[in-house]
Amino acid sequence: MTDRRPATVGRTELLTDGTDQDFRVFLHAFMVFARRLEGVRACLAELIGVSSPQYEILSHLRESASGGGLTVNEVAERLHCSGPFITTESGKLCRAGLVLRKRDPMDARRVRLMIAPACERRFREIAPLQQQLNDELFASLTSRQFQVLREAFPKLADDGDRALALADFQRKSAALSNKSAMQ
Repeated sequence: MTDRRPATVGRTELLTDGTDQDFRVFLHAFMVFARRLEGVRACLAELIGVSSPQYEILSHLRESASGGGLTVNEVAERLHCSGPFITTESGKLCRAGLVLRKRDPMDARRVRLMIAPACERRFREIAPLQQQLNDELFASLTSRQFQVLREAFPKLADDGDRALALADFQRKSAALSNKSAMQ
């Protein structure tokens, strides 16, 4: 008699031979990689003198396609976090002289955030190390694998938002049920 645990996924695309074993192995490896990526990002953030979340904000501002900076809401959307968090952190970055705030020429009520020259210099100083680290982090990817992941990860980020909202709802529902059962 086999002791089969309930599958952790139900989508057939994520099952191999009817089991979730490969999915679980993938997920564990993915979590290890995510921790390593966070560790590398933390090192780069420290080198330019900011926190990891601030480094992410600066990276998005630096890479904004328009060159005219981003609004707080645009940064929040890209980072899948709240506008108030971006407002707080960008305020710290402004006070540190790493971010500039400019009125939006199309809507004077909005402010656009841009990288300050001092911040750009810091990014340029760490660029050789950043290149080395990224080459190591992704050393085993082929061009095709990179393309697949590049297309998949923005979708996975959105899926993650929905899953987190569902988990939060379920947690709150369970807490309410437990509270009702205790009364």
